[in-house]
Amino acid sequence: MSNEQEHIKRRLDEELSSLSFSGQERVLQQTHPTAPLARLRALWNKELEIPLKPLGALSALLIAGALILCYPQSGPPEHGARTLPVQGQRELIEAGGNTYWKDIYEQAVRSHEN
Repeated sequence: MSNEQEHIKRRLDEELSSLSFSGQERVLQQTHPTAPLARLRALWNKELEIPLKPLGALSALLIAGALILCYPQSGPPEHGARTLPVQGQRELIEAGGNTYWKDIYEQAVRSHEN
């Protein structure tokens, strides 16, 4: 096998012997700049790799967190804003053979009327 590989390498070297790389200086100047402006240009030309999966997951979490913080209640606004009277001031009423707190009963009646 090694004899065959050596033969292929020799043949490849013969075919490529006429080709020569002439851009060595230009490549070295781009990869190893010496002037400050060239260094700045090389820094600006640098490729950034941003992984999309973690970035997408992070943005989804941020959006979900913002929505949860902005809209903590999903019920009607009066449900959370309702203030209960002090325990001694609440009044019991009878309706339809059942006993209810008056403020809760009136709220239920209002919600059914609307």
